[in-house]
Amino acid sequence: MPNESDAMKRKNSEADLAPSREELDVLLKDMPLFGLNGVRQTLQQKSKLFRTSWFLLLLLTTLYLMGWFSGILKPYMAAAVTGESADYQIHQIRFLIGFAMLVVGTVALNFNWQIERVFTVIAWVQTYFIFSGVIRQWRTLPDDRLIVIGSYAANLLIILALLIIVILEERRLNRAALAID
Repeated sequence: MPNESDAMKRKNSEADLAPSREELDVLLKDMPLFGLNGVRQTLQQKSKLFRTSWFLLLLLTTLYLMGWFSGILKPYMAAAVTGESADYQIHQIRFLIGFAMLVVGTVALNFNWQIERVFTVIAWVQTYFIFSGVIRQWRTLPDDRLIVIGSYAANLLIILALLIIVILEERRLNRAALAID
């Protein structure tokens, strides 16, 4: 049966293994959970094509947000042409999903973690948006729908092309890094 001094020795040895408060402060002082410095550092490691594609994605998102909140885009949306509130609600849901994907992509860049996989998932969701949106508009828009459907598809295809560039550049950079090792 162990005595009290053995228990105290074990407790002291376990306490010696734990870092002190000062050691924890030094280790954690330069590690914010999320900061744009992480995104900036990750982007500095990427190619110019990757950075340009990422900034274009952000620019398109920012311009869209400005157009959406200012009301400039509302007359050009499918809901304005069809007059159906369901189209407006679908657009709001897609916008929320798209915004969440942008946040997830930024977090992946911040931690430089699984960037290719994250953007591949985002690209597949974007592909779904293209097909489901075109089919929905084809069914609900009036006969002169080709211009609206074409502009909708072109906008989403530009975003998809930028996502594919980001994915392929990340894959190329990862292969180049593995070849160096």
